[in-house]
Amino acid sequence: MNADDFKAHYIKYHHISDDPTLTEKAELLANLYSLSKQQQRKSNRDFATAFNVILTSIDIFQAYAGWSLYIPTNNNLFSGTYKRNNTYTTEIRDAIKWLISNNYLEKVSGVTRPKKKNSKRRQWMPQAYQLTNKWLSEISDKSLSDPRLIRRNPAVGYWECRRKVDGAKVAVKPSDRQLKLNHTMLSKTDDVLESYDKFMVNVVTSIGRIAIMPAQLSMMRIFSKGSLNQGGRFYSAVQNYKKEPRKHLYFDGEPTLEIDYSSFHPHLLYHQAGLEFNGDDPYAIEGYDRDNVKVAFNIMLNRKGTKNNTSAANTISDELGIDIEESEVLETAILTLHSPIAQHFNSGIGLKLQRLDSDIAMSVIDHFVNVLKRPIVSIHDSFIVSVRDTESLILLMADSYRMYVDDMIVMRGIKGKAQQFSTELMDAIDLCFKQQTDGMNNNYWNALIFKEGVKDFKGISNEEEDASDAEAL
Repeated sequence: MNADDFKAHYIKYHHISDDPTLTEKAELLANLYSLSKQQQRKSNRDFATAFNVILTSIDIFQAYAGWSLYIPTNNNLFSGTYKRNNTYTTEIRDAIKWLISNNYLEKVSGVTRPKKKNSKRRQWMPQAYQLTNKWLSEISDKSLSDPRLIRRNPAVGYWECRRKVDGAKVAVKPSDRQLKLNHTMLSKTDDVLESYDKFMVNVVTSIGRIAIMPAQLSMMRIFSKGSLNQGGRFYSAVQNYKKEPRKHLYFDGEPTLEIDYSSFHPHLLYHQAGLEFNGDDPYAIEGYDRDNVKVAFNIMLNRKGTKNNTSAANTISDELGIDIEESEVLETAILTLHSPIAQHFNSGIGLKLQRLDSDIAMSVIDHFVNVLKRPIVSIHDSFIVSVRDTESLILLMADSYRMYVDDMIVMRGIKGKAQQFSTELMDAIDLCFKQQTDGMNNNYWNALIFKEGVKDFKGISNEEEDASDAEAL
């Protein structure tokens, strides 16, 4: 297989199907599994559900469309201290291993160590598998479930609290006190994400003309370091597509654009202090690549320093692949440029900022699906919407920012990214940013969108989330 043609999703077990075709096939596989093990007495282990979840994941992550699947099989991930989350059951593990040993799944890649996104460091990725001819002939050669009959796996909710154990990310149960203090926020999270799923399942979502399952848009809110006050960002499979494929997302045949809060955390820190950054771009430092400055800045926000080590230079050196002297100079330049907020560097405040930006994101998502009744995809602090919703999103992002930060603050640097549209559509989007939209009614947008059509897109690939050593096997 040509490396350029290789495309793989990291399998998730967050969904299950009520489609009779799929449930019947899951029960058949469970019976075959039982016979192969020559079980003499009735087992309480539910393999029909395990195979249902696996078959549903096969559908969601496009294995019938040529995608490979990263599938971890390390026993530690399915029980005990390193168990990843409640979807990682021993029944899932045993069913996966049975499918592999019986030639329904074949390995196409061993454990790999690709570079992490925006970093010179490498991450561990598990072995990748694809459907065999045996699967295609004996199980199915096409998706088994109606997308509308796929629902959340009861074993997992809409949020998860994680911490690292020996480098592995594992789900943990918050304390009763944490749950009590955060009851309203967690209930709101459940309600918003459940409403989101119910709304988006009826939206035809595609990259170019290639449809993707609505379940790839389904989100999980992830809190960090065992605390409900840190992290809290929303994650979905669709986020793992690279920027160029994401530009070609369509909702019900309507082209989209992605709008984000530019330099969100730097501006947020200044605004919380009642200040404004004195410049155009907080990540622009003469003589340095902007992306490198951004990575270094965020390392300095997320790193928790000690009395004996208040510098992030070593981490910056490792992440960017530069020598320690250069990283020290870069760190000093950032401290100098941002001296008004320098007290926050090496304080570990980054995850607390994520909690705030995730609250803002939830407000935007809630309003779109429950008030405007319009499709949306969240990519942390950016949002993808139909081009016709450009002005609505811009106004809502500004309102949500003021609501959570300061009523008197005007958010700086909201910007958009999109594929290359026609001059007419680009001009219309520009007017939305300027809020000069008189006369842009539904008929106007319908005509503009119809004329634009749907553009095919080839070369779809993705960037999977980081995996630790323990998660890779």
